[in-house]
Amino acid sequence: MTETENERKEMEKVKELIGEGKIDDAVQRIAHYLNQTTEENYIEALENIIETISPLHGGRTVIRFLIENNIIDIPGLIENLSKKDPILRYSFLLLLKDICENEGDLFLPYSENLLNSDDPNVREANLQLLIFMAGGEKLDIEQQSLFEAIASKLNDEKEFVVEKAIQVLKVIGKKSPSVITHILKEYAKSCPEKEELKKRIDIILKSIVTVERIEEIVEEEGKEAEAEEKIFKEESELKKKKIELKKEQLELKEKVQELEEKAIEKKEKALKIKKELLEDKEIELIEKAQEEITTEELEKSEEEILDKKLELKKVDLEIEKKKLELEEKEKELEKKAILEKEKAIKLKEELIEKEKQITNIELELKQKEIKRKEKEIINHETKKIKERFEEE
Repeated sequence: MTETENERKEMEKVKELIGEGKIDDAVQRIAHYLNQTTEENYIEALENIIETISPLHGGRTVIRFLIENNIIDIPGLIENLSKKDPILRYSFLLLLKDICENEGDLFLPYSENLLNSDDPNVREANLQLLIFMAGGEKLDIEQQSLFEAIASKLNDEKEFVVEKAIQVLKVIGKKSPSVITHILKEYAKSCPEKEELKKRIDIILKSIVTVERIEEIVEEEGKEAEAEEKIFKEESELKKKKIELKKEQLELKEKVQELEEKAIEKKEKALKIKKELLEDKEIELIEKAQEEITTEELEKSEEEILDKKLELKKVDLEIEKKKLELEEKEKELEKKAILEKEKAIKLKEELIEKEKQITNIELELKQKEIKRKEKEIINHETKKIKERFEEE
């Protein structure tokens, strides 16, 4: 079987697992597949995975889990991409567009560090991802330090990095015009001698002013946006619950481990005591036998030995009792873990269902947007025709 056939077979299996709702199994299989991939073919393999699972229902959830568990290392991926030619680099970044727009919170934590990379290709790629993130409707970027870091790229030594920084600030300016305006004006004040920088800032500010006027028209669709925001909040709450469940599972595992360690410690102490008692008794008996070897003494010694044996048996019984108690506690913990796992599965199913609802709402919103634009075009054309008739 050729390498291409192996890849195709692997992707079919991943698609099958996602279709059955076995998200964790799909994630593990992809992780195994990527571990077997050479560094040279890593980008191509990752591209194949994203192209395969992105369109699937539940595919976005799989990609999120891959990134959250560092199976897909974002900084490493961007640095690896910087070694590729610009066309291949941009085509791969386009694959991440939908993920950035809908799951931007996965990429945002790395953005500031990547902007300060020594490699200009890394800086440009990160700015492109920020354009995608800012263009999405599910993420509000409100990090002052990040805005300032982006603004600093207007003064970058590479022109292509500067162009991307201008694009990012224009897109973010649509959502936060006052914040971006303030940051850019302050940045311009800090570099009064740089005329080229001022020109670039003027271009962005003019774009933001135009956007503010357009936003007055968009306010009519506020009710629809509120509905979408409500769904997004519900989805966020489900994700938080999932994180809490994972934490509880870890705590349960730690408690089980702690109980096991305590049981082992108690057992070791009991054995030590038993050994010390036996040794002490043997020494005592030998000394007494040497001092007085009488029948009565021997009988007493035997009775004492029997008493000690009985005491040791009691200790053994107590140890057995403790072991049984620990086993019962372990079983209870196992039951709790199973119940927690069932809850996690239920939450996962709810998350997938919510994702499906969000997809449907997105489609409805896009259809409404198309109808609105068609109506605007018809009104515009009607107005033109009326104007022509009036002129005639």
